[in-house]
Amino acid sequence: MATPHTPPSQKSQLPPPDTAPIARHTSQSDYRTGDLKLGREAVLADLGRYLQVPFFSLANCIGPMPSPQRLQDMRDDLIQREILTDNDPKWKAFIRPANLKRSEEKTFEPLKEIISGILNQVPDCGVSYESNPNETPISERHNTSRPDGYLVRANDRTAPRMHWFDIGVPFEFKKERDARAVQDNEHKIIWSLHNIMREDPCRRFAFGITIEDTQLRLWLSNRGFLAVTEPIDCFEDIDRVISLFHALGSASASTSLKGLGWDPTVERIRVGEKTQYKFTVGDEVFTTTRELATYGADSMVGRGTRVYAATDAKGETVAIKDSWREIDRQSEGEIVEKILASCEKKLGAEDFADAKRHFVGVRLWKDVTIDDASDETVNPVAGDKHDGTWKWKPIDFGPILSERLHLSATGDVPDSGKLSAFLPAQLGIVGRRETRIPQRVHARIVFHDVGVTVKDLVLISLADTLSCLSGGLKGLYYLHKAGWIHRDFSVGNVNWVGGIGKLGDFEYAKEINSNISHDVRTGTMHFMAIEVEHQQYLFQPRGPTPSGRTLRAADLPPPPPFRMNFLHDIESVWWAYTWIFFYHTDTITANSNDSFDVDAQLRQYQLAFPGAICQGTRQNFFTRIPELQRTCESVLSDRCLDVCHNIGHFASTLQDSYEKAEKKVFTAILSLNMLALLWVEA
Repeated sequence: MATPHTPPSQKSQLPPPDTAPIARHTSQSDYRTGDLKLGREAVLADLGRYLQVPFFSLANCIGPMPSPQRLQDMRDDLIQREILTDNDPKWKAFIRPANLKRSEEKTFEPLKEIISGILNQVPDCGVSYESNPNETPISERHNTSRPDGYLVRANDRTAPRMHWFDIGVPFEFKKERDARAVQDNEHKIIWSLHNIMREDPCRRFAFGITIEDTQLRLWLSNRGFLAVTEPIDCFEDIDRVISLFHALGSASASTSLKGLGWDPTVERIRVGEKTQYKFTVGDEVFTTTRELATYGADSMVGRGTRVYAATDAKGETVAIKDSWREIDRQSEGEIVEKILASCEKKLGAEDFADAKRHFVGVRLWKDVTIDDASDETVNPVAGDKHDGTWKWKPIDFGPILSERLHLSATGDVPDSGKLSAFLPAQLGIVGRRETRIPQRVHARIVFHDVGVTVKDLVLISLADTLSCLSGGLKGLYYLHKAGWIHRDFSVGNVNWVGGIGKLGDFEYAKEINSNISHDVRTGTMHFMAIEVEHQQYLFQPRGPTPSGRTLRAADLPPPPPFRMNFLHDIESVWWAYTWIFFYHTDTITANSNDSFDVDAQLRQYQLAFPGAICQGTRQNFFTRIPELQRTCESVLSDRCLDVCHNIGHFASTLQDSYEKAEKKVFTAILSLNMLALLWVEA
């Protein structure tokens, strides 16, 4: 039976444009099934590692610790309340977990009295400690997990029942401290922090706490990294425990709870039955009306991009993008401003006006500021005194042997299977050495144009899809003419606005002759040029040298450093063009012709767009022209083939252009090398 369109690959959906060295598991279908085990595995696989730092360095990121006098006053209060013993202070009701033969819920029950006793001494504290292991918090993403405990908003709760929107700091407990207990706690707290960050546009970061026996660790999740402290003994280090919860309580003292990661520049509202948001950008406020693209927030580390259709105070429709760029990158707004300046300088007046028609129009951009300071991810080890005190640690992907599942009491989770067999080979990201902590800055940009992307338009109208792509190509033509390359042309970055295809998402655009950094693999995986994917030139000339002399391998010069160029953008257009026809199903033919094989088309789609970089099937699909032509003729309908019969010719012309361009460079290098050899021989 024919389907409205070819289903996406089971191994791949369109990933966010911030390309990682490996395929993002949170962009794949397994993550979106609702299976908690598969979802958690996807998150852990994407992270691969976390940052381990000293306890005091991360605790200080929460806010000021209490003074020695204040700490003494708090101890005295806890002693008076009989929470602490008088001499040689110990927690009175909290017995070492490993010594008890009772459930973890009962074992850690005294924590409520301890934490509440500390928070009660914080003026205007905005959170309280709660523990209800039998109640699953409400989730907009149908998340069935439940933390062992949490600090939650003391006022202005979202709903009578606990909602993930209200959880400030999740907790996970274990009586034991063996490897299994540590691993299980880690996996669960990471999932809780992930869910907070993906589910709530109002969150900039989130803290978490795990305890194994007496070992307490503090966690921090932001868009730059996931960090955890070395453990402290919560039975022996009484002062640090008091200081930690005093700091968490003090961080919640403002009405916005910004110290615990809530964003005071975003307000959640109810419009009818739907949740919407008010985003502040500079001096203006924009109210969302619908989501356009929020899948970027599913990755714990990265840009966390969310895009919404919204209206301004006068009711004018706009699109607003909220994201976190690398701290040393230019903002998209600045890049667009420079592109337009180049276009105005290098294009004629008529072409310049047409270029602006084919670029998504930018209305406003600002970095987010909180308390007059740029909103940036923290560096917990800033300063010379922390030098050498932090390290990256790989996440343990061994089997989880927990006896207590991290999910609600109702219903069973389907059998999830195991992580894919190729996962361990993809975790090379963990071993990379870095000399600084990744940091990002929070930014927003508002666009005049709100449209439908090619990837969504293909489900509605093939004719409009091709017209839209043509408009995006025209925008790319003007961009190239002005001396810029886009570096991320994809079906998600071309928009159909009022019958015009417009090119957008200029975050990675750069001038062709620019020497700025970040000349690395960029783009959306499905549409990345083969050479960009491999980070090397692949179409070098193979003929004789200019002198006719045969060179030994030792005589050959090293290849020049790889740089993206105009042809790589054009190849991305080819991939987008090809994607349209292999993703789209000609339902008219499919419904009228039993010989049309939808499954065969899907199989070829998966080979061409495998959802992972450096796959041989993808390179072969592009470079083997006769086979490509046969594939198109065998799996695409005659009606589609009448339109896209030039796919093979397009690919062949591109390869000829690559060879011609690279021949000039490599011939020049070989000539210089031959002259050097002749000079030596003479």
